[in-house]
Amino acid sequence: MLFWLIGVIVALLIWARIWQTNPKMAFGVLLGLPLAWLFSRLITPYLLGEAQVPAWVPPLPFAVVAITLFVFGALVWIRGTRAERIRKDGQDR
Repeated sequence: MLFWLIGVIVALLIWARIWQTNPKMAFGVLLGLPLAWLFSRLITPYLLGEAQVPAWVPPLPFAVVAITLFVFGALVWIRGTRAERIRKDGQDR
């Protein structure tokens, strides 16, 4: 209990220092910690072996990476096409 309390105090001191130097990062930590806690509560039964792991969970990281790369590629393609159009319009004048 004492180590847990010391850990919480140290984490709060670190967070207070981050809030002073970079409020956007501290706000992200403030939002991210409850989300991480919620996510950990959702996956705990699977990690402890109390529930059977669904078949779609193991390949999920690969799917997330593939979808992320696809979206970023599409954004770069769209922005690159738009930038090329703007560059050509500037040369015509």
